[in-house]
Amino acid sequence: MAGQVPRVVGTLSSIPEALPISEIPSDLVEIRLDTVSLESEWLKCGRAIQASGWPVILTVRLKSEGGRWAGPDADRLELFQQGLKYLSAVDVELESQIVASVSRAAKRLGKICIVSYHNFERTPPLAKLAAVVSAAQSLASVVKISTMIEREQDVETLQSLLLRNGKVPLCVIGMGPLGTPTRVSFAALGSCLTYGYLDKPSAPGQLSAARLAQRLRKQIERSPGKG
Repeated sequence: MAGQVPRVVGTLSSIPEALPISEIPSDLVEIRLDTVSLESEWLKCGRAIQASGWPVILTVRLKSEGGRWAGPDADRLELFQQGLKYLSAVDVELESQIVASVSRAAKRLGKICIVSYHNFERTPPLAKLAAVVSAAQSLASVVKISTMIEREQDVETLQSLLLRNGKVPLCVIGMGPLGTPTRVSFAALGSCLTYGYLDKPSAPGQLSAARLAQRLRKQIERSPGKG
């Protein structure tokens, strides 16, 4: 899948002492800085991954959106600014107080800013999600929408959102056991990114990056018009 769209993001929720970079099964790597010690060599690890050819996304996820960061946003902004100097992309929540500042910093440095929205309880109505995308587009290089799937209608809602034309690329993911298939099917339908884990799951229903890449490859090979 390297070099193709959709791209598989492999999430690191810890900083390993030795990461077998040549064996990374994803196209990009996400470092979840909210789940690791700030005293770790996270930036050194990220720069090493980048130097080996894998773009790195820095995420410092708020506790209110499924992460572990509960500190001041001023401290979080400093981490984003530090990461943007050396890494390819950042992921910041639309509803955070620092989203505009992070977006400006990314644009100034020519880096990717993923502006995200997460709902771990349910999938809101299509009109609500469309409004979220509309609000995020002016700040984002990519808009990411990830919601909990409780019924088949939720999948249909997210699929309808994905198939709408937007100003920037869209990443749409369904969470939970019923949402797991969307990590493959939505990517095949045009979601620009899909997320799997490299060490341990960081969201409900998440597959390993290796398994996700394998499933997505098979899905695309079976798609009409392939070959």
